[in-house]
Amino acid sequence: MTTLLAGAVLALAQGPYSFAPPGEAPVDAPVWTAEQAAEEHVFRVTARFECPPGTVGGLVQVSISDTMARAELGGEENTGRRVLTLRVPGKQLQGLNPRLFCPQPPGAAQQVLRLRSKFTAQGALICRNAESKNIPAQASTALDAWLICPSAKTDAPKAPERTPNSSAG
Repeated sequence: MTTLLAGAVLALAQGPYSFAPPGEAPVDAPVWTAEQAAEEHVFRVTARFECPPGTVGGLVQVSISDTMARAELGGEENTGRRVLTLRVPGKQLQGLNPRLFCPQPPGAAQQVLRLRSKFTAQGALICRNAESKNIPAQASTALDAWLICPSAKTDAPKAPERTPNSSAG
């Protein structure tokens, strides 16, 4: 007799992040500032999972670029949610050139732009049953990033205007 195993289910979502008014980045969100290099960017990813009945533990793992976070599941933890925080070194997230997104006309105020689906998080769920067999599930989600564009520099000294030389000799 063959025993059928029910499948595992995994879903990923970015955040949760604190509320921010329109035009502002959430305090705990991944933010790039134009003309400044960041050592790392912090992402929060919520993993919702469901292991089949009869599982005895497992793990949830999320990765962004070469950075990974994992959470072990308890023996009776078949269904639930975990929020994983990933501190991704700035060098791993190349491809976001703020100068391309921040061309501003003279006198423009500082802007905060939300760049949707700029990066991707990959997730894996491994549920273990009583016979030590692994039941896997995978998921991915697009990640947003926020970009702070500086205000146009209006306080730079202006070059003096040239006028024809009208000195009498």
